[in-house]
Amino acid sequence: MRSFQGQEHTWIYTIPGARKPIHFFWASFTLLGSLGVLFISASSYYGSHFFNSSESVVPFLPQGATLTFYGIAGLFVSFHWWILIFWNVGSGYNLYDNQIGMVWLCRYGFPGENRYILSQVRVEDILALQFYANPEPRTGVLYMYTREQGAIPLTPVDDYYERTPRASVFETASDLAAFLECINFGINQIITNKKTRIDYPFLCINLKWVL
Repeated sequence: MRSFQGQEHTWIYTIPGARKPIHFFWASFTLLGSLGVLFISASSYYGSHFFNSSESVVPFLPQGATLTFYGIAGLFVSFHWWILIFWNVGSGYNLYDNQIGMVWLCRYGFPGENRYILSQVRVEDILALQFYANPEPRTGVLYMYTREQGAIPLTPVDDYYERTPRASVFETASDLAAFLECINFGINQIITNKKTRIDYPFLCINLKWVL
């Protein structure tokens, strides 16, 4: 999601973080499933079904004890999901200002000393915009390659359930290059993984290309 502020010289690209519909789904699904498993294990421990005493229950050993272990493990997994959602880990924004030639990259992590991570990059230090493609599905991640900090992700890094489509990444790269008034536009080879190399439309910030 992108938005403009000021007199068309500031561009904010927001990063959603952990508060995504798919994360809410898995957190709820894991919680309800774990509670259901613990309900069955509790019924087996007391030897009777809580809502219908006429129904038979599984023996506590070994089935009930195993279900108890899985139910508790599921609760921990669900708790982890809800913690990520509550703190919105991974969210943040990229702030570009072509008037003063600066880029600010902000990300939120877990509470503590590194809860708020802020990185500053001068536009003149940007060497290239790198696109790394995922083999399947047709998705990818846009990186900004800088002199001092190396490759910095500008779009969400691989999320199996919500990967960014390549067309959207290319559009973001094109808009960003135009916004920062890049002086070179071309086609370069990019690395999709450690074994293959594919040609894709690519945007360079300056005349020097760095792999």
